[in-house]
Amino acid sequence: MDGVNYLSTLAARVEEAIKPHSIRAFASKIDVSEGTLRRILKGEDPKLSIIERIATEAKVNLLWLITGEESDIDDESSLHPVVKLDEFNDAFVLVPGYHVSVSTGYGAFNDQMQVSRHLAFRKKWLEYKNLEKSKLAVVFAKGDSMEPTIHNNNTILVDLSDKKLSEGLIYVVRLGEELYAKRLQQYLDGSVRLISDNKEYVEQVVKPDEMEQLEIIGKVVWIGKDLT
Repeated sequence: MDGVNYLSTLAARVEEAIKPHSIRAFASKIDVSEGTLRRILKGEDPKLSIIERIATEAKVNLLWLITGEESDIDDESSLHPVVKLDEFNDAFVLVPGYHVSVSTGYGAFNDQMQVSRHLAFRKKWLEYKNLEKSKLAVVFAKGDSMEPTIHNNNTILVDLSDKKLSEGLIYVVRLGEELYAKRLQQYLDGSVRLISDNKEYVEQVVKPDEMEQLEIIGKVVWIGKDLT
């Protein structure tokens, strides 16, 4: 997923796109309720078909509206030229983002997995990384123990199919009832150490007779960072 966001959130880009119309007037133009459009503006993840209608009516680039990334198309008639849904689908896939906080500190209990949004990734990038869309999930980091690699509220892309421990790489793991993003290291005695990049945190050690408490959820393959 590359490119620089023009506006940092989908809600902010929708708000920009519908100007100078009122929310009620624009909702009527795209045949959705005013309440639906207001929920999108408050951060609710909309259906892709509604996003396409917003882009078409507002005459903005669908790619820009979803991802914040500018189009390569040169069209002087619009700041964000229109890209059709099929063109977007040819180049990108949407990976589900779950309402799950993965602790990079002392752990966060999560009892549900709810899709809260989708993030767009280039198909070519996924192919280059040998990643399958159906085996990917987006979660969100909480805590500071993996700084400077992962910051609080960073977006994390996890390959759920890669559960094989490789020395020094970052994994999302469940230890007991808590989720963590940590570097893993296995020792000859069979124990596994959960290592934080922030050296103010002490390593966690899972002994051989405690391994049933440890589950590798998947390998972290991408980290989204805000620059400000």
